[in-house]
Order: sequence, then structure tokens, then C-alpha cells
Amino acid sequence: MNTVGDPSKWADLIDSLVPDIVQLVFDAWQVMPALSPVALEDPTTKALCRLLKLNRTAADLPFRIDTQFVELDPAAGEDEGRCDIVFSPPINREDIYFCLECKRLNVPKSKGVRSCASEYVAFGMLRFVRGQYAPKVRHGGMLGYVLNGNIDGAIRSVTAAIIRRAADLGMSPATVSASTVQPKNRNMRETEHRRAQGLGPLQVHHIFVANRPNAAIFARSSARQS
Repeated sequence: MNTVGDPSKWADLIDSLVPDIVQLVFDAWQVMPALSPVALEDPTTKALCRLLKLNRTAADLPFRIDTQFVELDPAAGEDEGRCDIVFSPPINREDIYFCLECKRLNVPKSKGVRSCASEYVAFGMLRFVRGQYAPKVRHGGMLGYVLNGNIDGAIRSVTAAIIRRAADLGMSPATVSASTVQPKNRNMRETEHRRAQGLGPLQVHHIFVANRPNAAIFARSSARQS
């Protein structure tokens, strides 16, 4: 007897939670301390995850939040995926969740700024499309930590990187659209993808958040790298 249910039915629950998850991320980021301009992904993600849990409890939202979650049942032929942050509804299935993959963008270097947009696509978006992350649901999320604070520049770089790899990402046409979850939010974008291996279509929600670096910290970091 099947007491758990078809994952395609439970995926509807994830659809309904996406607006709450997106707003929770923006709310938590508002109280994130300023980061070093060269902050690393893992410590930043852990700090954000703690704030997400606090805000989730205050808002009484119906999902669990975990970091470094391992997808044990990826698509056939793919390696296990290690998701940065996972939002899981209160059901008895570990394969139904919303994955938020976190990447640094616009990292200051001694000779300018490294966009890291290629890594955002190759080590984030492609893992969704190939089924390493969230193979049983229709939504996933990318969170870009824009370390130099220039969100518009980061979005331009990420958009260009997505268009360059549109075929690999299952996009035709290669369109990076405004968010359907928060249409007036200039710090969000959305992309749609076809997935192989019998996986259904995927909608990726792109969230960009700006660091608010302390000027003195920025100056010291730049001096050390020069």
C-alpha cells in the first residue's frame, strides 16, 4: 500500500511555498551583518541559515530549513548533490524540497573584480538541470551573494553567462525574465529549463543580495591583495 503518495502531487506543495521562501530570504538578509569583500560561501551560508531559521520560527512557516543537505537519489548517472540550503515541507518524503544554491558574485581582486558568473552557471544551475538537485520538483533557487554591492552588474554578468550556455541549460529561447513571484523586485530574475532523463521542466528563481561592506574593511582587504 502506498501511504506516501506520488511525488508529482507533493510537488504542488513546493509550488505554493515558493513565495514564502523568497520573502524569507530577503527578510533574513536585511539583518545579515556586513561581510568581508572576500567572504567565503560556506560561512556566509551558515550565518544566513541561522537567520532564516529564526525568521521562519517567528513567522510560523511550515517547513524545515537545513544546510549542506545531500540528495541521495539524484537523476540516473549523476553524482549525489550537496545542496546549500534546503526548505522541506512537513511530509514523509526526503525527495520533495526547495533547494537554494548559494554562490559568490563580483568578488573584489587586486586587479579588479571577478564576476564568478561562469561558476554560478556551471556549479549551480547545471546541477539543477542535470538532476543532481531537486529532481522530483518543479522549482529551485539560486542565491547570489554580490560581494561588491553592484547587483545590476552581477545580473548582467549572470545573464550573459546563462545565454552562453543556453543549450546546456535546456533553454530555448534563452530568456532571463523578471520574477513571477515578485514581479516588481529588481533583485530577482527567473529562468525556465527543460531537463533530460525523464525529469519534468524546472523553474529557477534567481535572488541577488548585496553585501554592505564597511569601507575600512574593504580598504584593508584591497591593500592585502595588492
